[in-house]
Amino acid sequence: MAHPLDEHLAHVLERLGEVARALRWKQATDAGLSALQLRILGFIAAHPDRAVGVAMLAEELELGRPTVSESVKALVDQGYVERRADATDGRSHALRLRASGRKHAQGTAPLTEAMAGLSLARKNALLLSSMQLLQALVQSGDVQVQRMCWTCRHYRGDRDKHHHCALLKKDLAISELRTDCPEHERAA
Repeated sequence: MAHPLDEHLAHVLERLGEVARALRWKQATDAGLSALQLRILGFIAAHPDRAVGVAMLAEELELGRPTVSESVKALVDQGYVERRADATDGRSHALRLRASGRKHAQGTAPLTEAMAGLSLARKNALLLSSMQLLQALVQSGDVQVQRMCWTCRHYRGDRDKHHHCALLKKDLAISELRTDCPEHERAA
């Protein structure tokens, strides 16, 4: 049985999600884009060293390929993204941001500005708690794609005060914990 505080916290997190979506929607419409198009631009910008294609975007955003493909086509038509044929597979394409797309992808997320007012201790506690929630959702199967430290085979730590990455061979500060690591290897 859920504790009343659990339900209250879940409600607050849902409300934060709704607020973040509404603010992102406004940011997107001000730029003449859809919220999905803005998310796509942001994802491509955050992964410059990866061959990001429609299939990867669909998996990451947990959306259908046709939906993502339609948004990508619009971004290509608007000149924000270019498609490059994959050197190893002519049927696949990697997406790259053009200068105009980079401009929209680098806008400050509204929640980032709100976070600035929190103390470092509260930010660290919030990050650890959020990662614990994500891990619980991954373990339950409710979230499919997550490349965070705690689901990685290289993570050594107690998920509280001590964090170590065996791949990087170093202890990590809480602020260095990753939620989208390019070197992530899923733990067994």
